[in-house]
Amino acid sequence: MPHQPAKPPKPTDLRRYQFITDRNLLIGFFAVLFIVGGGLILLFYGPGGLTTGLLCMGGGAIIAGLLVLVTFGFEWLSRWLEDRE
Repeated sequence: MPHQPAKPPKPTDLRRYQFITDRNLLIGFFAVLFIVGGGLILLFYGPGGLTTGLLCMGGGAIIAGLLVLVTFGFEWLSRWLEDRE
């Protein structure tokens, strides 16, 4: 059999890979937080505790989301100001 040269690997878009990885980690974190955390709260404290726990976890998630939005907003503003000059 004649030797066939190997095909060169496709170029990798590292920014897209990082974006997808970060998104999947964030989704996984919240899934574990709400499913495992909520399940343990329900097991130990019952439905009333679960309601309170979900309210607290949801409030924390909203605060974390706002922090991420502010961070991305500063990044966007920084790029916009840099491109403007």
